[in-house]
Amino acid sequence: MKIVMNKTTRKLLVICALSAIPATFLHAQDTLRVSLAKAIEIALSENPTIQVADKAIQRVEYSKKERTGGLFPNVSLSAAYQRAIKKQKMFFSIPGMPSNPDGIEVGQDNTFTGAISASLPIIAPQLWATLQLSEIELEMSQESARSSKLSMYNQVTKAYYGVLLAQDSYKVIKQSYENSTENAKIIYNKYKQGTVSEYEWIRADVQARNAMTNLVSSENAVNLSKLQLKMLMGIDMYTEIETEGKLSDFEQTMYGDVMMINAATLKDNSDLKQFDIQRKQLDQSEKIHKASLLPTLGASINYQYMSYANDSITFTPDQYWFPTSNLGIQLSVPLFQGGAKHFKSKQIKIQKQEMELQRENLQRSLELQAINYMNNIKNSLKKIESNREGLRQAEKALSISKKMYEVGMATYLDLNNADLAYINAGLSYNQSIYEYLSSKADLEKLLGKEFGN
Repeated sequence: MKIVMNKTTRKLLVICALSAIPATFLHAQDTLRVSLAKAIEIALSENPTIQVADKAIQRVEYSKKERTGGLFPNVSLSAAYQRAIKKQKMFFSIPGMPSNPDGIEVGQDNTFTGAISASLPIIAPQLWATLQLSEIELEMSQESARSSKLSMYNQVTKAYYGVLLAQDSYKVIKQSYENSTENAKIIYNKYKQGTVSEYEWIRADVQARNAMTNLVSSENAVNLSKLQLKMLMGIDMYTEIETEGKLSDFEQTMYGDVMMINAATLKDNSDLKQFDIQRKQLDQSEKIHKASLLPTLGASINYQYMSYANDSITFTPDQYWFPTSNLGIQLSVPLFQGGAKHFKSKQIKIQKQEMELQRENLQRSLELQAINYMNNIKNSLKKIESNREGLRQAEKALSISKKMYEVGMATYLDLNNADLAYINAGLSYNQSIYEYLSSKADLEKLLGKEFGN
């Protein structure tokens, strides 16, 4: 029996098939509801960038312990075997004694040696200075990890705000789509009754279809913004998430938040802190260099157990073993190395001067950014206030234009203009709040402010 399907039936079957894909192949999971604080908490525990920063701290701690091991004795075991292929010969010529032109072979066929040795630094200025450098390297690693966290706070926060912006914009577009669809139905009914022209109904139908296209694009923007947030959080990309709140919720606290921001202080800025730590590293490197000019003193002890044996008694009871041991102290005083140490000192001094100039330039650049972010925040507050009133007026104008069109006191062009004004006002209002929140997040990162502090 041949089954005949019309175009609508085929479309429904395709939609049903596509709807079944996530359940079969995309491993759909339960929806995860997250707030901004929860999103940051998950990112700090799951994001690979933060995990790498934590691993770096552990690595530097082990490096510090490795250098500390230089203060303890260095103990080693060794064993050696030598086989005499051609033995040495001894020649002598003493008056009154017969000469021996062929010489006399001396030594044994085999030499066995087992030894244990130990060395200990007693006075080691360069080693001591290097240990202090390890402390500074650990401090740098910790500050670098803090910088990674600040960047993560910033990225997750802005991604979260981006989701809210996409969702609020979607609501505006959806409301416009519903208005366009409703208007198209009303105009179609009027067209059937002969009160409006076919051209006006066609315009309304095209407007509704365009609104549908905008709605689909807006929905795609929401999905993409959620994917970006999930990537930063370090969770499975197929996990469904739902964010809490909307952009307008932040209006209640924005003025108080701005009053608490002190953009004039950069004492917690991570870039400046890392620069200061680099300066400390350079100072310590200079100390290490100076320490290399000082004498060093070390002690060593060696204990050996040896045996010389010909092949005939090797590994027999007649083979004789005997111990030897020695204790020594070594003093090393550097005197002259062709001026290399002197020129190395001059290089370090120039590096310190360069770092002073670079730090000054960096601070000015950061101050400029802080002023710029603060200006953006102030301008965004003005935009929010204006756009909030503009949105209220656009909603009112849209409502009035609908009623006027229904009673024939307005044209479809007036209705369409009112709808476009509503869309622009809604999107501008949401965008201004997002700009404020984004600039505030960037300023907090610049000031080194951690989330929740």
